[in-house]
Amino acid sequence: MEAMLENDDTNFTVGKRIVDIDILANNLTCKVCEDNLLLKQIKREIRAGLHSTFTIKCKKCGLLNQVDAGKVHLSKDNRKRADINTKVVFGALHAGIGCTALNKVLACANLPGISKDLFKRSEREVGPAIEAVAKESCKSAAEEERQLVIQKIDELCKDLPEEVVQEIYPLHLNLRSYINAAEDSEATDVNISSENIGNFDQDLGEIINIIVSYDMGWSKRGNGRSYDSLNGYGCIIGFLSGKVLDYETCNRKCLLCDLGHPKDDHDCRLNFQGSAKAMEPTVGASLANNSPILKESGLQVRVLIGDEDSSTISAVRKGTTKTIFKFSDKNHLQRSFNTDLYGLRVSHNEMKKKGVVEHIRKCLSYAIAQNKGKNRELAAAMLAIPDHLFNHHENCGSWCRRGEPNSENQTVLLKSINLYNALKAIFTKYSKSSEKFCIAASSQANKSINNIMAHKAPKNCCYSRSESADYRYASAICTKNEGDSHIMAVNEKLSLSPGKHTKSFTSQMDRTRLKRTIKCQLPSTKRRRIILSKKRDNLRQKNEKLEGVQYQTNCGFLNLSTQSTEELIDQASYVDFPNVISDSSKIVYFDLETSGFHKTDEILQIAAQYDECKFNVYITPTKEINPEASEHTGLKNINGQLYLRHDKVLTVCLEDALRAFKQFLSKFKEPCLLVAHNASFDVSHLVRAILKCDMVNDFTVICGFCDSLPLLKKHFNERSGEGAFKLETLAKELLQQESTGAFHEASYDVYVLKSLVSSYLDNEDIFKNAKTYADSVNHVIELRRINTILPSLKPLKDTLKNGMLRKLAKENLTFEILQKKFDEEGEEGLLSTFTLLKNGKPQVTKNKRILAQILTFFKTKNKCN
Repeated sequence: MEAMLENDDTNFTVGKRIVDIDILANNLTCKVCEDNLLLKQIKREIRAGLHSTFTIKCKKCGLLNQVDAGKVHLSKDNRKRADINTKVVFGALHAGIGCTALNKVLACANLPGISKDLFKRSEREVGPAIEAVAKESCKSAAEEERQLVIQKIDELCKDLPEEVVQEIYPLHLNLRSYINAAEDSEATDVNISSENIGNFDQDLGEIINIIVSYDMGWSKRGNGRSYDSLNGYGCIIGFLSGKVLDYETCNRKCLLCDLGHPKDDHDCRLNFQGSAKAMEPTVGASLANNSPILKESGLQVRVLIGDEDSSTISAVRKGTTKTIFKFSDKNHLQRSFNTDLYGLRVSHNEMKKKGVVEHIRKCLSYAIAQNKGKNRELAAAMLAIPDHLFNHHENCGSWCRRGEPNSENQTVLLKSINLYNALKAIFTKYSKSSEKFCIAASSQANKSINNIMAHKAPKNCCYSRSESADYRYASAICTKNEGDSHIMAVNEKLSLSPGKHTKSFTSQMDRTRLKRTIKCQLPSTKRRRIILSKKRDNLRQKNEKLEGVQYQTNCGFLNLSTQSTEELIDQASYVDFPNVISDSSKIVYFDLETSGFHKTDEILQIAAQYDECKFNVYITPTKEINPEASEHTGLKNINGQLYLRHDKVLTVCLEDALRAFKQFLSKFKEPCLLVAHNASFDVSHLVRAILKCDMVNDFTVICGFCDSLPLLKKHFNERSGEGAFKLETLAKELLQQESTGAFHEASYDVYVLKSLVSSYLDNEDIFKNAKTYADSVNHVIELRRINTILPSLKPLKDTLKNGMLRKLAKENLTFEILQKKFDEEGEEGLLSTFTLLKNGKPQVTKNKRILAQILTFFKTKNKCN
């Protein structure tokens, strides 16, 4: 039995113990008189980890009985082991924790702990059983991969490039050509001989050529300059089965060997002397060329899927006389392609436009998906993408519909010749390697294994100086191939009964895993994942824009501002409502009439319409009305009274008008999307009025705003000329409504706008191009903040243009801050304020001419002082 610890505490009922109820109940019988033993008669306790052996005095005969609280078993070295210790240590390996973490859990539950020596002995008992189950699962997976290749040979050959099929499945390809000839011709001279049939059967019956994906993982974090992990692990995964066919580990250290122990007195796992970087090609070549499991199953690797980060394929090819093909991992390809595209943003402004990079990435993804297994067609499609982006569709395939009647306008249209040449060079580079990624292969399953291993052997702990890291990787392989049901197989190897609760848990976990796998593969799940990712990214950009620099390399040394962010930005003034515009939102058309054309002019009329429900209210003027505006609207302020074309109208104060407008919108029971013509004018005035009356929260019934002007311009792109898209002109030419003098009266303008939009625009376009209420409010607040800071920059008015002054204000940089920066840190400190990178861009400018002007200004100012 494991080393026992005697409990000297006289009160044996204190604390908790783990017991097997059935075993304990059966053992509570005196061995002499067979009377029942009482737990309160415990005289002594001897513990081995979590296992307890109680000495209980028989009340009847006085005999001291030894009572085990749980099962014990014989290990391979014929020593008694407590089941509970073995199972708990197995659970620790499966869960990815060590002895210290396990004892923390036990201590919190007021349970006795397990010593490090006992933990290691139990680990060395469990580990070989886990490795045996892992190897058995790999053998089963290899047989499954073999059967899947046999069953899906036609489909597989269809997806692979012809030159690959010709090399690895030549007999199948030859026979398939005979069959196709027989199907295409009724001539009797096309004969499939019995010899060919025999070749075909032999080819199917003894297929040994398979496709696998491979990747390496390491047990220590690192980057390209500091890979020095003591341990690495890699596996090959079948292309069709998605399961691990074989695996290996590399270990550069053995603690017992370092302490002077001979290799024959312990299970030494030291098997590699090279660098950590050399592990990946070494393991890859060993698994692909010398795997005993593949040889036993009659399989041979002929196609390797992997990233382009190592020399694995070269090592594999050196170890065999067969031709080995390499397919690139599509995820690594996309990352490399993204890096190239974002690199173009430095010198090409068109690439900075919203959606351009995403659109080009989508074009590449579509090209790969539509030309699976056709490397020549894929190369041609990739070379046509730059032409397509620049509106040259002569080389486009059937995927391009620009030549069809009623086709939609092109989403992204680029113009720069230099950008065209740069994109052409990028796509040419990738098209030359089209055969590597024409089947959209992936080694993501290997990344999944590495992730499982990172949970079972956290990278902040070193398990590789003993057998522990290998045991944990074997556990990861079991989890990948068999799920949690491998727990049952390991228990069987150890001659342990798994128990009711273990069976229930493993079944539940495997069901959950299956459901999650199915759900993750659904298109709806993938779409939602993309949508949520975009929402998070938009929220991040919005928050970072409002907050300024909060976290950045060396931002503490740069000391951009002596004022806190809270002093520069009134965070409470920004709103944070849910940015949701759904298809169920009600489309409400609205228009305002104002006292002038400036943003500070006041609202005089609000009109809106939803279906047949109309709203109209006039607002009491408090200022003079601009004569030009009065000529357009017919509204006049006569002694504080509002007149419309010489007729006095009933007015209310601004706050009452807004409250009435809010009540009108609220009666539709759904959030309202407000549509206006040239909405930037109307929305800014409405939002300013809402802010002025402190009614921002009251108007959350508005989910967003949409401008009909750009949508109509896009729809009628052939229209041109001054005033072509004025509401009056559109009504006359498209709706045949003659000018009646009623235009520029808000309620009539709303009626005309509703007729135009209903006739020529789709609701989908309106929802797609809408801006949320929260964004609209925050935009006005942002402009207010900038305008508050601008007066402090007045001394720089003759040195910098207004646009540059607004950039400074946007970054909360007042003249006082700039002056203090120059006084305390000199020229370099001042320049760093302008050129500091923020989200990859200078927060103000890096233009040398502008920077020189700034330095000259402050130098001159200091000399004068």
